[in-house]
Amino acid sequence: MRNVDRPNTPKSLENNAPKWTKKLLDAIAKHHADGTPIDANLYKAYSKKDVLATLKTMYSDDEGLCFCCYCESEIDKVDFPHIEHRKPKAKDLFPESTFDWNNLHLACQKCNIAKGDKYDVNSPILDSVADLPIKTHLSYKVSTTKGIYRETLSSRGVTTVKHADLDRKTLRDARLKVFLEVTEAIREILRLANDPRTYTYKKILRDKCAGEYGSLIEWLLDDYGIIA
Repeated sequence: MRNVDRPNTPKSLENNAPKWTKKLLDAIAKHHADGTPIDANLYKAYSKKDVLATLKTMYSDDEGLCFCCYCESEIDKVDFPHIEHRKPKAKDLFPESTFDWNNLHLACQKCNIAKGDKYDVNSPILDSVADLPIKTHLSYKVSTTKGIYRETLSSRGVTTVKHADLDRKTLRDARLKVFLEVTEAIREILRLANDPRTYTYKKILRDKCAGEYGSLIEWLLDDYGIIA
């Protein structure tokens, strides 16, 4: 997980969010009053092309490849993108935030399913936009036999790893592969010392920080003192 900037509100949300919210909350109130079923489509009004497109831009690298807001996996490699509600939209949780642009993110299916409707009001899951910097809450720890784990530096970091299942084996293994590749590249940079080619190698690695597992690459570069 790493920080990103949030673009302007998509037009469909800007124009309709208040209306959609009122309809949903009215339906929930009626459900609580007399048991009338809630139309599931009321929860899905945010599923517009411009919303998904803007979230993809928000969570993409320079080549336009999208990554998950939680695990940083390239989404197209593992599944299709899910519009993620950081605060769950369930009727007894935060339905009023269903169409709140600041509550919407892009996640892979595995993180989206793992998180589900979990929410800790005392130590809420991290927000990749508002919680600056993420690296004060989450770092990395290395096991050459079990992969790369997320190291938690705060209670909210603990919540984030637990709720999104950020230490599942597939992630640990994928991070270890990146760790080994980047470490080898860094050692080559250090070996070349003042060779002019090192500038290009450093820039390539720094550019990778914008893509898949970018926070891990940035952590390694910072640890070795590599500046592009």
